[in-house]
Amino acid sequence: MAHGSTKEPSARLPAQPRLAEIVTASRSAGRRFTLLGVGPVSESVLEAALAVSKRRGFPPIFIASRNQVDASRFGGGYLLGGLDQAGFVALIRAKQERIGYQGPLYICRDHGGPWQRDEELKARLAVGEAMELARISLEADLRSGFNYLHIDPTKCPFPFSQEQLADWTLELIAHCEVRRTALGLPLVDYEIGAEDIRGGITSEQSFAAFLEQVTAGLARAGLPSPTCIVGQTGTLTRLDRNVGRFDREQTARLAAVATRFGVGLKEHNGDYLSAATCRLHPELGVTGMNVAPEFGLVETDALLALAALEEKLAREGWIEEAQLSGLAASLRELTFARAPWDKWLTPEIAGRGRLELEGDEASRLLIARVCGHYLFADPAIREARAKLYRNVESCRLVPGEAAEFVQRRIEEAIDFYAVNFRLEGLNAALPGGG
Repeated sequence: MAHGSTKEPSARLPAQPRLAEIVTASRSAGRRFTLLGVGPVSESVLEAALAVSKRRGFPPIFIASRNQVDASRFGGGYLLGGLDQAGFVALIRAKQERIGYQGPLYICRDHGGPWQRDEELKARLAVGEAMELARISLEADLRSGFNYLHIDPTKCPFPFSQEQLADWTLELIAHCEVRRTALGLPLVDYEIGAEDIRGGITSEQSFAAFLEQVTAGLARAGLPSPTCIVGQTGTLTRLDRNVGRFDREQTARLAAVATRFGVGLKEHNGDYLSAATCRLHPELGVTGMNVAPEFGLVETDALLALAALEEKLAREGWIEEAQLSGLAASLRELTFARAPWDKWLTPEIAGRGRLELEGDEASRLLIARVCGHYLFADPAIREARAKLYRNVESCRLVPGEAAEFVQRRIEEAIDFYAVNFRLEGLNAALPGGG
């Protein structure tokens, strides 16, 4: 498939229920579950999510940020070497067909809105210009087949009020609905949020006030109510762990407020939580949770495990030293040079400075593990990965193909959430049996 495709209507997903309908119908039947939003950090993660969804019988939700996937006029995204929305949807459709998953599938614009591309934020674009770019990006989402849009203007680099945030949210949803109707597209799900996702706890008062403003404004305009609202529950993803502290009491209160408005509570920064915490989510009324960098780290760790095996085989004489793939060294070098690793650092590591970190092998390895997925599309990494697979498979010491070893690791990580979120069999409970 050519990356950066500009195909649009042909990439649309088939008719299916909105997520809001699935949540309403299932909850009415007394079923408690938490939906899983999967960050599409690589092709392998896309395939693993579809495979687990097929095996467990629940709808996959792929959450793509504007930095990962965006219109070609903005430079596409870093995912798979510059995918635009149509190319991304076409890629998912092709993998869905190959894997044989036949249930509903949701392609979500995660953090869709102004200033959500790094370059727009750094340039501190004026409100009018940033909003216009957001409208263009969101329309491209709709044209290409995205069916779940997170409307998020919270990254404004200037001081703003909650009233302004509500107005911008309403304006963008109204724009999407005008364009969706004009294009003859089916209804989509919307997600909203009242604050940037930087960890901490959302205040019940501001949460309720924002919901009141937005839902009342949508009702007056005859626009659909959002399916979910993002609330901060104390979680925060940094490096290879969750450095926040999940607050179960506050989470239950936020879920109750959202339910009062007919909206579901959505949690971001859910990576690396324990099974005990994840099992609480359905009981507390959390409608959905996003996980992204964790799956990229799991894939990178699997590759590094194979690279360590490759080096061991070379020491034992099975592989010539000159034939080693060098994947681990390439990941350490390229992630440090080009990946946005600084945004994932904990304060104590960030305070050490780039020069000190550059000479610290342990820190460089940690950065490679956390940010390896940013470089999976790089030609040098792709070549090294293919060579690594050939070297390991030539010794017949890994059950099956090396790629299957990596894929199993990712599927296990996704399956962990599917089980603890009680997602198994959800499709079968839908009208028509999913």
